[in-house]
Amino acid sequence: MKYKILQDLIILFVIICFTNNNSLGQENNIISKTKSQLKLTESNQLFYQGNIKTALLNYREIIASNPLNSKAQFGAARCYYKLNDYENAKYHVEMAFKNDPKSDEDLYYLMAEVYFRLGALEKAKINYEKYKTICSKQKLKEYNIDLKLRQLEYSNTTLNNSNEKITITNMGPMINSKGPEYAPSISIDGKYLMFTSRRPDTKGGNVDHYYDHQYFSDIYLSKWDSLTNNWSKPSNKLGRINTEFYDASLSFKADNSIIIYRNIMGVTKSGDIYEASYSKNDSWSSPKPILYKNKAISNKINSSYFESSASITEDESFIYFVSERVSGFGKTDIYCVKKEGKNYSEPINLGNNINSPGDEKCVFIHPSGDLLFFTSNGRDESIGSYDVYYCTGGYNNWSKPKNIGRPINTTLEEKTINISKDGNTAFVGGYYSINNQGDADLYKIDISSLNLLKK
Repeated sequence: MKYKILQDLIILFVIICFTNNNSLGQENNIISKTKSQLKLTESNQLFYQGNIKTALLNYREIIASNPLNSKAQFGAARCYYKLNDYENAKYHVEMAFKNDPKSDEDLYYLMAEVYFRLGALEKAKINYEKYKTICSKQKLKEYNIDLKLRQLEYSNTTLNNSNEKITITNMGPMINSKGPEYAPSISIDGKYLMFTSRRPDTKGGNVDHYYDHQYFSDIYLSKWDSLTNNWSKPSNKLGRINTEFYDASLSFKADNSIIIYRNIMGVTKSGDIYEASYSKNDSWSSPKPILYKNKAISNKINSSYFESSASITEDESFIYFVSERVSGFGKTDIYCVKKEGKNYSEPINLGNNINSPGDEKCVFIHPSGDLLFFTSNGRDESIGSYDVYYCTGGYNNWSKPKNIGRPINTTLEEKTINISKDGNTAFVGGYYSINNQGDADLYKIDISSLNLLKK
């Protein structure tokens, strides 16, 4: 009898222990899932706030504890895409799809974007078309799916048309850093190279916590050394050119004065175009709004909207600039002002032959005034999103824009370009794999085979 009671007590003890352990396990599982969901929500908020790197760390933490979390895999893929790391973006977006094809309503769209960047055009097409069948009319328009399908088709026709006479050279670690370099500009006399970068030594050393959590941009300048045939180490210590906010290079005037972009809290509007006079001895005056001596026209170039690029002919007869003002055909358009005596005309939109329903990002007018370059993401004839285009002719007589083609344009993004006076060399801020230092780099491109000034 005592043995039976003891046996029953042991069984009861085991049952109680099992029940408690099972309840504890369920409780721990619920706590773990709750923490994971909170971390996911926090990561999504960080992503939409532009804090991409911190969001990525959070997504990776979730994935480490649960690789089957398809929403975290999707989040990581979005982050890697934003950071231009398309191979890692591909891995994570494919994992998200494998775990749960319905993990996010934009999953097929992100897969298409990643495949497009990596040059997997057929896979990109399949996913764009799949997304088109399930997305809302609003998303279809917002993401320009039909345009991207047309661009894919054009890109596919150019696969075997790369100009082998064009050579692309990375400008090297003296110029490029691990951070992004873009918006190169060469002075007409070839003496100076100006560009924009976002580096830790930016003036003030501050990060934009309200936008993308990266360093504010500064203008850097390098001087050509004719003895060593090399560019000097670039410097952003340029007097009053740089501020603690956004400063970016645009172009040179004939006398080596510079045109720059500024976006200073409480000073500029949405971003304005400034100029700084060259004072010899590698120094420039304090920047002032472009054409500041004629305030009426200056205020018509620098509107209450975003102005982001400008270039001037050698004789200063024409100034071409980019603005997002509402009179445009797309998001940002190219405008021009023409010199009339001592004044300039009202800004004139270059029209829908050049401007698209998308973004015209950068404009460069050759010193002669007869060759216009720009970048755009809104044209059907695109190898991949932002491409470089050019027109010949001159003011009021521009030819139809021509895609400059491969290998300059790729399935990545080519947003900024500048051309030497002889028309033989292009300077591009891009993501070519050629000795890339880690982000967008500056590249020197031999385009002499295009004979652009002889057309």
